[in-house]
Formats: sequence, C-alpha cells, structure tokens
Amino acid sequence: MLEKIKGQLMTRHYNKQKELAEQMQGLVCPKIRKKVLKNANAANLCYALPAGHGIFQVHERDMQYIVDINTKHCDCRRWDITGIPCNHAISCLRHERISAESVLPDCYSTEAFNRAYGFNVWPCNDKSKWEKVNGPKILPPVYEKKVGRPKKSRRKAPHEVQGKNGPKLSKHGVIIHCKHCGEENHNSGGCNLKKQGISSEESKKIVATAKQAASMENEDNVNDPINVILQDVISEGVPASQTGSTLMSQLGNTVMSQMMEQPTQSSIISA
Repeated sequence: MLEKIKGQLMTRHYNKQKELAEQMQGLVCPKIRKKVLKNANAANLCYALPAGHGIFQVHERDMQYIVDINTKHCDCRRWDITGIPCNHAISCLRHERISAESVLPDCYSTEAFNRAYGFNVWPCNDKSKWEKVNGPKILPPVYEKKVGRPKKSRRKAPHEVQGKNGPKLSKHGVIIHCKHCGEENHNSGGCNLKKQGISSEESKKIVATAKQAASMENEDNVNDPINVILQDVISEGVPASQTGSTLMSQLGNTVMSQMMEQPTQSSIISA
C-alpha cells in the first residue's frame, strides 16, 4: 500500500515537472493568466473615476463599486478572496498605467510553482531491502462489536417510498392542481365540472369567479361555492349542455349580491 501511494505521488510530481517545462512561459501560471485576460476583457465595460490616493469609484452598467488599489480591495470582494484583480480593479489599474500581472500574489508565479515541484520524490527500494528495526508491529484498530442488531439498510429520507425502479420521494406536501379547471386539491379524474360536461375554458372561468366570491367572504376553502351551487343546478335538472352557463350566472349573481351587501365608502363616511 505504501509503495502504491508513493508511486502515485512520484508520478504526480513528474507530470508537474513536465508541465513546468512545456507550458510554463512567462512570470504567471497559464491558468491564472487566462483568468486575468478574461477580467481584462470585462473591464472594457467599466468606467473608473479617481478619488485620490489610489481610491476609485467604478461604474459598471447600473452598479457602482469602490476600489482601493493600495489595499487591493474591491466591493465585489473577488479581488479580496482570490487575489486575482477583478474587472473593476483592472479598470483602475489601467488608469494608473499599472500591469494587472504585477499585483498578483507570489503564489501564482511560475517561480513558486517551480519551488513546489522542483524536487524529486525518490523511488522506493524493494521491500526485502528495507532496514529492520525493533519497532512495534503496526496492527489495524481493534474492532468493537456494537450492541444490538446490525443495520443492513441505509437511513431513508422523510417520506421516501420504495418505487418500481428503486427508492423515490413521495409527493407528500405537494399541492396538486386540476388540469381541467385549474383548481387545487384534486385532479382531472375527480373534477366535478368535467363530470358535468363543462369545457375547460368555462371551468376555469367558473373557478375564477368562485375565488372572487370566496375572497369577498374571506373563506379559506374556495371549492365550497362551486360545489354548493353545482348541487343546486344538478337537483334542478338542468341539461348538461347548459350546466356551465347556469352555474356561471348563479356565481355571478352571488358575487353581485356580496358586493351590494358590502358597505360603500360614502356610507361609512356619512355614518
């Protein structure tokens, strides 16, 4: 196991040394240089106004940012966190004729990369050539058997059910909507308006009118006006083709009567 880990580390160092010899050109690492060029292109949309002593106010579209090139701070905080000048900072550096790569931290330089991967990881000798020492034998940790029956299945999430293709989350707490009338808490198979032969457009108009009637009465259940009036229409023996128009007219009368019952502003003022 130790030989495998050291072999992987040795291969990684070799690849980094090869990358240093082939791709590292200039003073800054290529990935960092690419990010700086991207921010430099975005800096063309920024307008820097100097306030003195290295402080600028940068306008980018409808936003404004305060940049301090002395402390390497910008209100967007990208320069503070990454150390790479953002587009607002680059617009200020251009105003002062300062190169963006010159303010980068030393950790992004090719010299720092060379210091990190310049040494070699020495290969391991064969296990038979290892020096014998009188140290204690390294053993795996002692296994302690826990009390109770061991669990074989994982902990399931709340409301997780077993489906045909494996576990899945249930629709607990999800409010369903009818595709036919757009009302809540039922689907098109249990829609009373659809069972009466009312079209989808008329059903949606009826539901909208019923919601308006319920909002005037401050009721929580908006299905009651529809169900009550629908039962009255069915008991009167109205044909299925006329059920929608009859239900719509009765709901309209209900809304009008509620509007007439509400006190107007002039009557409240006179009282």
